[in-house]
Amino acid sequence: MSRTTRLQDLIRVLRHHQGPIGGPDLAASLGVTLRSLYQDIAVLRVVGVEVINEPGQGYVLPPEVRLPPAALAEPASAEEARAEATLKDPVGLVFYTHPLSRGGIVHWMLEELGASYHMVPMEFGETMKAPDYLAINPLGKVPAIRHGDTVVTEAAAICAYLADAFPEAGLAPPPAARGDYYRWLFLAAGPLESAIALNDLGVQPTPEQQMRLGCGDYWALVDTLAGALAGRRYIAGDTFSAADVYVGSHIGWGMQFGTLPRRPEFEAYWAGLCERPAHQRCQAFVQQALVR
Repeated sequence: MSRTTRLQDLIRVLRHHQGPIGGPDLAASLGVTLRSLYQDIAVLRVVGVEVINEPGQGYVLPPEVRLPPAALAEPASAEEARAEATLKDPVGLVFYTHPLSRGGIVHWMLEELGASYHMVPMEFGETMKAPDYLAINPLGKVPAIRHGDTVVTEAAAICAYLADAFPEAGLAPPPAARGDYYRWLFLAAGPLESAIALNDLGVQPTPEQQMRLGCGDYWALVDTLAGALAGRRYIAGDTFSAADVYVGSHIGWGMQFGTLPRRPEFEAYWAGLCERPAHQRCQAFVQQALVR
């Protein structure tokens, strides 16, 4: 069953059901899994079809939310037209984030792509732990994206996915030249971030513990990254890539918040990235979010 059909069936059941209906019963009546139901409800909310979840009772579709009957040739209103168009093409790129989170990395990546996307701001706690979002990311964390029927979580994975999904943006090297690209993208996502977190918490692993942790020594990682950036504008070749979005974000944040030292190599590298128009647009969004 296509997602379009599922969304239409979901709305039809809610419209004709008397009162709230619980998630398990609703999923059973539609013949879908509970996880698929939660994802479909999230899709409808993204496009403005607000399915209400009444605590302890279930889901209900407010009477003011209306869609045209299947036999109707033309939608009856602008609201119905938008909903109808969305049901016919529910393949958009949806971005779940919070302005003060690692979602900023993915936001920068999306702006570099130049592709259209729908941003869904989330709140820490209740919103991120709601069943419909947990169906997207069971950890209840951001960022996450939904691209058609594909859901991707974890900022580094999202950056790698988007670079491949939108090759026209040129944010991934050719496959034969991706050695450094993959190396630095995932070194930053794994060993570097782990070492930074441990050091920031004041945890100094012994040499034996460093071997078991896999991230090694914090200062060895700092020296290695600085050496890789010495005299280079980009981390993985001669052109800007998704690896620069991810590595650059960690270096920019690290120097700003004191979790990475202000090495000359880091400062020179970040200076070449932070003025990019896509990054500046993201910074403007964060500033606006902070004053609301």
